[in-house]
Amino acid sequence: MEIYGILKTIKHGFIHPEKPNSHNKPDPLLLITPSVSLSRNAVEEITKFVFQTLELTAFNILDLSVAVSYGLGVTSSSLVVNVGHEATQIVPVLGGSPIKYASKRLNVGGKTIEEELRKILPQLSEEQIVALKKSDIFEVMIDHEDSFYSLADLDETKNKDEDEIDVAKIVAEENGVIDGADSNQEDNDGKQNSELQTNSFLFGGQKISVGKERFQGTQKLIDAISEGIFAALSNVPDLDKRQECFDNLVFVGGTTNILGLKQAIVLKLCQDYLIRQPQTKNSKPEQGGVNSAILAYQSTGDIGDGAGEHNAASQVPSSIKLVKHPEYFPEWKKPKDKAGSWSDVYFLGGQIYAKQIYGANSNYGGDSFIDTDIYEERGPQAIWDVSL
Repeated sequence: MEIYGILKTIKHGFIHPEKPNSHNKPDPLLLITPSVSLSRNAVEEITKFVFQTLELTAFNILDLSVAVSYGLGVTSSSLVVNVGHEATQIVPVLGGSPIKYASKRLNVGGKTIEEELRKILPQLSEEQIVALKKSDIFEVMIDHEDSFYSLADLDETKNKDEDEIDVAKIVAEENGVIDGADSNQEDNDGKQNSELQTNSFLFGGQKISVGKERFQGTQKLIDAISEGIFAALSNVPDLDKRQECFDNLVFVGGTTNILGLKQAIVLKLCQDYLIRQPQTKNSKPEQGGVNSAILAYQSTGDIGDGAGEHNAASQVPSSIKLVKHPEYFPEWKKPKDKAGSWSDVYFLGGQIYAKQIYGANSNYGGDSFIDTDIYEERGPQAIWDVSL
């Protein structure tokens, strides 16, 4: 069971037989967890284990989505999408608190991409599929202006028209410019990954070349996450807060390091759910085949982000955007292999929160964390009085 795996990890991480803990001055523990995946009983069992087995004297649990908000400094409402290997958690955060009744847990993740890649690349082994997915030549293409392959080449189910390509380009510009993978630049005359018919990655010293398949395998995941986001936010009754969430989409988890994946999800949301601006009597018909979805997306930049500007008659979403990353902590902007990456920003949020609650070395009022006295008095159920 999942709970025993978590407890085993905690035990091995904090108990070292070769270095017994005297417990004279134990370290406090803050556990960051996606609460959507843990039952109430599991959280209380972890709390019991921390005090009775690890014998720590200070403990609290922080929801991963709230930790993300702390790390990014998001003060407005947001939606946190944690894309793991086995599952994806989608959690709206309103007023600094996770809205669990609106949250979704999807049984898709990094494994979904691997399953799709195995179908189109049966000649590759399991390990080679994983290596390809993690390599810098594997990406999701949404701007095909200078690409070797067109959308029709990559889409195995249906063709898309030129208007959708234009929307993709706008989404890319709005939510971050996508630079192609830079592997084998010496062999490829400096061309970007998307401009090449084939590109290669190294596995066990072997050079493996891949064609258009390196741009495929993500659509099933993108579709599921897009549907899950809309379903989750449809459960947020306050339209102002719902729009704020659409304007502050946050994607975390190792799978989101795949180049272009976040922008592709935003594109899918825009194509399926973005509310188009209604035409007035005096409005001119669209010229030159410009899709009204493009006009609607372009107009979102003029719509205010603050609460109160939407009323009950508003239609949501009128805009869909990725959250803006802060300028502080520049080391988090580095690539993941250089000890950076915003995809793990919940660790930064956990550090900030832990310093706030544990830094004063006191627990006046008993509302910052559980200490030994509180646990002995109220038991593991006391965790619900302090956790976020």
